[in-house]
Amino acid sequence: MLNRIKYIAAYQVAPISAITHLAEVAKIEKYKETNKNIVYFKEPAKEINPVKFDTKKKRSAPQAPRYTTYEKLMKGKVLSDVF
Repeated sequence: MLNRIKYIAAYQVAPISAITHLAEVAKIEKYKETNKNIVYFKEPAKEINPVKFDTKKKRSAPQAPRYTTYEKLMKGKVLSDVF
């Protein structure tokens, strides 16, 4: 999936509990001889309209990397709209 990643969004934990920032990926490179990667952004992350934690759904807070589309992220109001 690494070659398909175009943006990375940042989720802030409590008390904010929302996706608040988005950055466009310039490139992703392997880090030395490890299973880790370095992500380079085209420019610093920009603040977006917050996509808030969905209090009506259990386990909606991201616990690991999640994939979605740019369109869903920008239209979503709560996390269950996005994932």
